[in-house]
Amino acid sequence: MEEATGSAIVDDLRLPYVGENATPNSRSAPLPRRWRKKDMTPEEWSAAMAFIEAAVDDLMVYMDMKEEDLHKYDPEMELKKRYARVAKKHPPPAGLVPKMDEYLKLIEDEDEDED
Repeated sequence: MEEATGSAIVDDLRLPYVGENATPNSRSAPLPRRWRKKDMTPEEWSAAMAFIEAAVDDLMVYMDMKEEDLHKYDPEMELKKRYARVAKKHPPPAGLVPKMDEYLKLIEDEDEDED
């Protein structure tokens, strides 16, 4: 069975249409390596969990903001800045968030204002 969205439904699983010549292992790029607990030291695992928990908590606060408050911010930039602020308080292990340096640069101005 095929839907209009270009995906096939097989055994209640939605599979993307990848073309007739595609093989199960043909991908344009390899999948990113996922972090696993066994790949981290206990300290790194604790730091990762603290960072993730704090990031989720901060996101929940952001989601609970009123519509009027949200108009003060660029939504995409504000989420990145909030993520960086969380990382400053709860530093994640190196490599957990590949773009963290970019996010931290967004809040460098705030750090200079505090000094």
